[in-house]
Amino acid sequence: MQPPGVAPGMETTAPTRGAGARLPWPDVAKGLCILLVVLHHVTKYYAAHLPPDLVAAGTVWAAVSAGLKPVRMPLFFLISGWFAARAIHRPWGEHRRRLVGGFYLYAVWLLLYWPVYAVERTIDANRTDGPLDLLGELVWAATSMWFLYALVLYFVLARALRQLPPAVVLAAAASLSLCASWLPFEETNRVSVLFHFTYFALGAYLPRLVDRLAASPVPVRVLLPAFVLLSGVLQVLGVPRSVELVVLSLVGIPLGVRVAVRLGSGPVASLLGWLGRRTLRVYVLHMAVLAVVVHLPVPAFPAPALVVLPFAVTGAIVLACLVLHATLVRLGAGWLFEAPAWVVGRRAVPAMSVGSATALQAVRVDPLRRLW
Repeated sequence: MQPPGVAPGMETTAPTRGAGARLPWPDVAKGLCILLVVLHHVTKYYAAHLPPDLVAAGTVWAAVSAGLKPVRMPLFFLISGWFAARAIHRPWGEHRRRLVGGFYLYAVWLLLYWPVYAVERTIDANRTDGPLDLLGELVWAATSMWFLYALVLYFVLARALRQLPPAVVLAAAASLSLCASWLPFEETNRVSVLFHFTYFALGAYLPRLVDRLAASPVPVRVLLPAFVLLSGVLQVLGVPRSVELVVLSLVGIPLGVRVAVRLGSGPVASLLGWLGRRTLRVYVLHMAVLAVVVHLPVPAFPAPALVVLPFAVTGAIVLACLVLHATLVRLGAGWLFEAPAWVVGRRAVPAMSVGSATALQAVRVDPLRRLW
């Protein structure tokens, strides 16, 4: 069961199997995705402020992060939709906490980042400029908080369209994703809102397909070269970016799932799974932390250290987010991460169910618990 007010897809529970054994890979996948999100922003903004002798390394890392785009958010939304697979078939009345609480979090952080971005102009991020722009953001998100908005919107769409054949909904969503490069407005996160519904719908309508991906015998050592090779071919062909991303995600998503499954049985499973159950706090705080980091002096690093520099900065930002979250909650600012009862109502509602590999078995989730 997800904590009150947690945005759909950022809930802190994982599917279970058998007599309470948790499936680790979905949380591991979410943990990997949030690390990739932070890494993306580190390479995009932090690398842009490196000294001249480090610019080349920053450019390479930015290219690597861009290459991971067909995996990063598509996998995150696929898992989010997978968690919603049963909930979309429940009555609307049972989703007040999920929907109102999710939009509350989006509105709160949109307002909080308004003055942050007004002061911080170094980071070239999408920002709100004036009250009218702010109102527009409530209708169609473009800032760095677009993910929170999209989760609520996608759940509403998946719930509203559930009576249609899944093939029809997925075909329409995929067509919109493929055509995103031809949309008549500048590239912003609004394009991302339109583009990624395909993956949420895929997880929500076809959860067993996700299960089969997790159980697939195709190893990472086959999928990774295939992903790199396909990326190179599409680059040579010069296909539009949106088409490139959709085609690459056909390999990138299975690759991400298989990596998560493999890591889910390894020594880092506990750490990544723990982080995967706490993605919300990292997502909403990391841009504020990064806004401070970009103003810190860059120490002199030997050339070999450049390989791990983005990882080190990413890890430091994630750790700072976790510490900052704990501090804010202890200071009474838990309303930043969990919608108050007066917003969502006090009546308990069933939480998002899981479309898991044990769909034909009884599914049990952990009791309600606080975000931290």
